[in-house]
Amino acid sequence: MEKQYDILSAGISAVDDLKYIAEYPPIDCKIPVNGSTRQGGGPACTASAAAGTLGGRAAYVARFGQEELARYIVWALEQHGVDTSHMVNHPGGGPYHSIIMVDGQGHRNVFYDPALFQRVEAEEVADALVASARLVLVDHITEPSLIPLAEKARRLGVPVLGDIEGPTETAKQLAELTDYLVVPKAWAVWASDAADGPEACARLARTPRLATVVTNGAEGCWYSTPEHPEVRHYPAFKVQTFDTNGCGDTFHGAFALAVARGLAVEDAIAFGSAAAALKAMAAGGKRRGWDALPTLAAVREFLGERLPAEEAAGLLKRLEVIG
Repeated sequence: MEKQYDILSAGISAVDDLKYIAEYPPIDCKIPVNGSTRQGGGPACTASAAAGTLGGRAAYVARFGQEELARYIVWALEQHGVDTSHMVNHPGGGPYHSIIMVDGQGHRNVFYDPALFQRVEAEEVADALVASARLVLVDHITEPSLIPLAEKARRLGVPVLGDIEGPTETAKQLAELTDYLVVPKAWAVWASDAADGPEACARLARTPRLATVVTNGAEGCWYSTPEHPEVRHYPAFKVQTFDTNGCGDTFHGAFALAVARGLAVEDAIAFGSAAAALKAMAAGGKRRGWDALPTLAAVREFLGERLPAEEAAGLLKRLEVIG
């Protein structure tokens, strides 16, 4: 069956109002804002935008009405090549609204209001739509979880990638349903009761799946696959960081696109790591938010420059399945 989409994403979307400051202040003080911008955000939503920017065929589904923030996200997704035609019409529904403070070192704190967001129900996503995707990507930060949609995807034989952060019992249940579990170290350590990232990866990998990946920002990631169950480490590329907001979600989108196109997990991690590094570099601080999402050409050039010549040549050849 010819697949219409590489990735069908469902989960949190956000309108991010970013405020740039020199450094984080102590309490009860006043500091100037050096710049502001409005961007799209949210784990699943940003992953979709990243995949679309990289040339993938991505679709995003959510419960949206015609409120201004919802219209903004739809517009922003479409600017990055994401199909929004499958949105569920739900009056009053919309994205999270986040205020994000970014300091001069690229670190950020997120203050979010989830009042408009409502989980899309599995019965609102047609079987035919799910089956038209090579991969379904779902996220989780707070209740309720997308377990019913993940169960539907599994019944239809479509692999599920889980981007899971919230420390809830249903988050663990959702993790059990994933074929690709890609989670931050903090969640992995909590969910597995492990001492560190490698041990957490090993424990989570006891659940049979195609890959278990534990990410840790500038430290890179640890991963395990059925073919190579021993936990291995992939270091992050060393770059000058201007804005870390959305880097993890960029990794998820690039990784998802790579495995959806049939690349090995090791190649998908290299591809995702390069995309996340470019997102953090933000074109030397000249781009922000989704405007800093990298293109496929930029990722290919980055990998060609950063990897040893023979390794780069092989990977770039294999990346031809993406474009």
